[in-house]
Amino acid sequence: MKDLDKILQKLRDQVPSLTGRYELEERIMQRISRPEGFLTYFFAWTEVGWLRRSLAVASVFLLLAFGVQQLFIARRIGDLEKRMISFNTEKVLEYQREKVIANSVIFTDTEKRILADSLIVSTDDLMELVKSYRELQKKYEDLRQATKPAIRDINKQNL
Repeated sequence: MKDLDKILQKLRDQVPSLTGRYELEERIMQRISRPEGFLTYFFAWTEVGWLRRSLAVASVFLLLAFGVQQLFIARRIGDLEKRMISFNTEKVLEYQREKVIANSVIFTDTEKRILADSLIVSTDDLMELVKSYRELQKKYEDLRQATKPAIRDINKQNL
């Protein structure tokens, strides 16, 4: 026990003197007496260094993930646009059919053309004829479609 008493005595003798004791006391009192606001309490986490850095790294990863996702979405939309059938496809196909019909009439065998008839038709006139034929065909299909619902309604009433 004597050894322990000697050690404790030496420690008590060697107490470090506190410099600026009054300034430290004043700072502590100001901090205690200052009312903590809601924002100070809410943003207290910003003073924790490791937490602030880890959240910054996480936000960078989230931004990178969002950017990569946007690139994938843009690529998939581009692929869909390539495969998409446009609304004008039917008109384009109709025009191509007219061209094929006109070319088949124009570019038939030359011997048959000479023997069959001596009448020469210009390409523009032939295209006009094919277009008017297609328009009549479309009007006929529209009329057939218009009469189908009327027939269905009559059948419903009869049942």
